[in-house]
Amino acid sequence: MNMSGRLILAIPLFSISVLTGAQTLSERERIIDSLSHPAVSETAAAVMKFEDTVIDAGVILEDGEAPEYEFVWTNIGDRTVCVTNVTTTCGCVQASFDRTPTVPGEKSSLKVRYYPKGHPGKFDRRIFVYTDMSGSRPAVILSLKGDVTPAKVPVWAYRYRMGALLLKQKEVKFTTGRLAVERILCQNAGDEDIVIGAVTELLPPYISFRCEPQRIEPGEKAELVIRYDPEAVPARMLNEVPIILTGLNLPPSQRTIKAKFEEPVRWRP
Repeated sequence: MNMSGRLILAIPLFSISVLTGAQTLSERERIIDSLSHPAVSETAAAVMKFEDTVIDAGVILEDGEAPEYEFVWTNIGDRTVCVTNVTTTCGCVQASFDRTPTVPGEKSSLKVRYYPKGHPGKFDRRIFVYTDMSGSRPAVILSLKGDVTPAKVPVWAYRYRMGALLLKQKEVKFTTGRLAVERILCQNAGDEDIVIGAVTELLPPYISFRCEPQRIEPGEKAELVIRYDPEAVPARMLNEVPIILTGLNLPPSQRTIKAKFEEPVRWRP
C-alpha cells in the first residue's frame, strides 16, 4: 500500500458470518462496536506516546479544500518501532505515514487528510495504527472529529454542466415501442433564476419535453422530463433525438441533451 492510497477499514470475514446469524440486537451492536473499537496491542501501545489521540477539526466547508492533520508520537520504548499499516473507518479519510523505523526517544508522525465532499454533518472517524510489534491488533486507535457545513450546491455531484445548469446525465434511453418517461436531475449553480425549455419545433411527435419546475431558482433542483410515445411515431423514427434546451446563454451544441433508442430504426407500415 503506498503512502497516498485510500485506506479503509476491512471487516474480517468471521465478523460477516457472525452478523448473519440469529443474534439478538444487543449482540449485533456489540459486534459492530468491536469493529470500530477493536482491542489494541498493549505491548505496542506501551511504546508509542501520542501528543494527541483525538484531533478536533472544528468546522469544515463541504465545498472547501480537504484539510490535513498530523498526529505526532514518540517512541518511549527500548526498541525501534515501525508503522506498517494505517486503516480508517471511512474512505473520506486518507492517511500517509513513514515506514522508516523510529528509534527509542525519537519522534515520528502520521498525517490524515479529510475529504468533506459528500459528507455533510458531524463526523468522528477512527484511525487504526498497526506496527511491527502489534500484529493483527492496532497499536493505537486515533480519532478525527469535526463538523462539515453542507454546500449549497454540491457541484462535484453532477457529471455535466451547461453554464449555470448542472446535470446528472445528458442522455436518456428508451426501448422502441414502449411508452416511457425518463428524468434527468439538474440544479441551478448560478446566482439568477433559470427558465428551462426546449426547441419543440425540432422535436418529432413521439418525443415531448418539460422541466419540473420550469423556473429554477439559485441553488434549487429540478428535473428534465422526456416522454416517449410510440403511438405518435410516424412512418419513420430516429435512433437518436437531440433536444436543444432554451434558457441557457450557450451555443445549441452546448445545451443539447439526447433521447436514444435501444433498438434499431424501424419503419411503420
